[in-house]
Amino acid sequence: MNRLALSAVGWVERSDTHQPHPREATTNVAARARPATISNKNNHEIVAHQARPAIHSGLAGFTLIEVLIALALLSLLMLVLTGAMRSMGQTEDRVEQRVEIADNYRAAVNLLRDVLGRVSARRLRSLDASAPPEMPFFQAQPDSLAWIGVMPARYGLGGRHYLRLAVESAPNGGGGQLVLRYAPWTGEPAFSNWGAAQAQVLAAPVNALALRYLDPASGQWSPVWPPPGLAVADMAPNRLPSAVAVQVDAPDFAWPPLIAAVLATRVSDPSTGGTSSGGGRRQ
Repeated sequence: MNRLALSAVGWVERSDTHQPHPREATTNVAARARPATISNKNNHEIVAHQARPAIHSGLAGFTLIEVLIALALLSLLMLVLTGAMRSMGQTEDRVEQRVEIADNYRAAVNLLRDVLGRVSARRLRSLDASAPPEMPFFQAQPDSLAWIGVMPARYGLGGRHYLRLAVESAPNGGGGQLVLRYAPWTGEPAFSNWGAAQAQVLAAPVNALALRYLDPASGQWSPVWPPPGLAVADMAPNRLPSAVAVQVDAPDFAWPPLIAAVLATRVSDPSTGGTSSGGGRRQ
C-alpha cells in the first residue's frame, strides 16, 4: 500500500513538472512582462524601470556644413548690398558735383559777359613812347587780359574798376584757378599791383586760359592786341577789339568756347550806342 501511494505521488510530481497548465503559463508570461517591484520599509512598491531608448521628437537641427554655407551666402549678399549702396552714394556725389560745376560755369559766363560788355574806351595818357599819346587801358595777352570796365553792382562794388582776367596758382597748392581781380579806378592810366586787388574765383581747378581778340577792321582773330603787323601809332585812339574769345582748359569740366562782345560804355566813347550803369567818375 505504501509503495502504491508513493508511486502515485511520483507520477503526479512528474506530470506537474513535465508540462504546465495553459492558465499558469499565461500568468507566468504576464508576470515576466510586468516590471519588477521592490517593497520598501513602508510597504510602498517602487517600480524598477528598465532602460528605455531615447524618444526623438522628429525636429532635426542644422549641421555644421549647413551653417557654414548659410554664413557664406549671407556674406555674399551683404557684400553685394554694400557695393550697391556705395555705388549709389558715389553717383549722387558725382551728380551734385556736376550740378555745382555747371552753376559755377553759368555764373562765370554771366560775369565775364557783363564786365566785357562795359569796357571803358576813355583815352588815358600812354606810358609807351611808341604808342599814341593817349590810348585806352587795354592790355591784351594770349593768357591774360587787363582793362578798365564797370564792375556789376550785385557783387557789392559798382562803378569803374581796374580789371584783370588770368589763371593764378591756388593758395593751397591745388593747381590753377581762373581769377578775376578788380580794384577801384583811381584815374591813373595803368594799374599793376594786382596782388593787392580783390579777387573773384571763377573756376577751379584750371590748367590754362587761352584768349583771342577779334579785329573789327579785318574780321580776323589775333592772340594779342593790337594785332601783329598793325603799328600802334596807326591805330585809332579808342580802337578796341569787337569781341574776346575765352577758352578755359579745366580737368573736371569741358568749358564750351565763350565769345563775349566788347562794348565800350557811352560815357567813355560817345560814338557808341551803348549805355553805362553802375556809377563811376565822369570826365
